[in-house]
Amino acid sequence: MTETVDKKAGPKTKQGYRLYFQYLLVGAALGAYYGIFYRNPERPVDFSPVILLSLLSGLVVTVIQIWKKGYSFKQQLLIFLKYFGMFFLFLAMLEARPIFEKWGGKGLVIAFTTFVGTVMGLFMGLKKKPVDTKPPEKKK
Repeated sequence: MTETVDKKAGPKTKQGYRLYFQYLLVGAALGAYYGIFYRNPERPVDFSPVILLSLLSGLVVTVIQIWKKGYSFKQQLLIFLKYFGMFFLFLAMLEARPIFEKWGGKGLVIAFTTFVGTVMGLFMGLKKKPVDTKPPEKKK
């Protein structure tokens, strides 16, 4: 006789802080990279491509994620807004670097991009689903 184990009935565990910290560090490292190796393009800052690319990217990712899954309109809108926000934050950070360079030089650019990368890493870490670290118990 085979026994079935309900995997959903197991105790829920919270995601460890180590994973969040890992995402924070990865985000900070990527942000620092974009700050350290930044070179001013000597062109005016223009946020219109940032908005257009964020809208387009958010739309494409949303369509891919919701394809044939039956989400409600509200869920679809929330998914789109989440991805639009992530793309916008990243692209706006890249476009805003010359402004921060004028205000405080290379050091402020590095601090700004590292901070934005850390915030993005935090949001990506929070987006992960909780992981159950305990193996399921066998019934006797």
